[in-house]
Amino acid sequence: MSCQLMTKLASIILLLPAMISLLFNCSNQQTTDQWDDAIIDAHLSKDSVYKQLDKENEIFSALENRDPLARRTSNVSYFSGKRIDLSDNQHAKYNNCRAYFWNTDTLSINIGIGNGFGGHGFIINYKDKTFYTEAYFATDNIIPWEVKPTHKIVYQKLALDKPKYVVGDSLFGKIEFKSIETDNEGERTEHFGKGHFRTKVSKF
Repeated sequence: MSCQLMTKLASIILLLPAMISLLFNCSNQQTTDQWDDAIIDAHLSKDSVYKQLDKENEIFSALENRDPLARRTSNVSYFSGKRIDLSDNQHAKYNNCRAYFWNTDTLSINIGIGNGFGGHGFIINYKDKTFYTEAYFATDNIIPWEVKPTHKIVYQKLALDKPKYVVGDSLFGKIEFKSIETDNEGERTEHFGKGHFRTKVSKF
């Protein structure tokens, strides 16, 4: 299997939750996605955190082409669980950032990690200076008729370095959010993320 094909497969696995989410919303006009305004900060790329990321190797998901020269794309701390414990941060920053246009006008910024059979993290969907975040946990065991979990945003704040992106652009951002996910059995899971990220925008 070629490196390019492996990278593409990894991208499909990581972005599958976003695809399913968008398809679901397109077929259901009463979407509950909470869109908020993003802050545009043209100087964001000057933040000192990116100098530190330049000193660190990238964290790759399974099946991705592991470029030894690639620098770290995320310092975002991401937590999920029945109750968030911010002191339990051993693996909180073990993630990377990828951004894709797979719909004509919606940019999906994925912060997470994949293991080859699925992945976990959260997706920032960005369009016309507005955005919403949605956490995910995906496996290769997809049940088409399973009821999609609901996500309630407690708060979400996003800063980006540009109001609009095209394929090939560098992207710098900063996110902070908290949400509560409720599955079809009423079980609640809290999600929290905070930190800086960067990547290049690709075409899916």
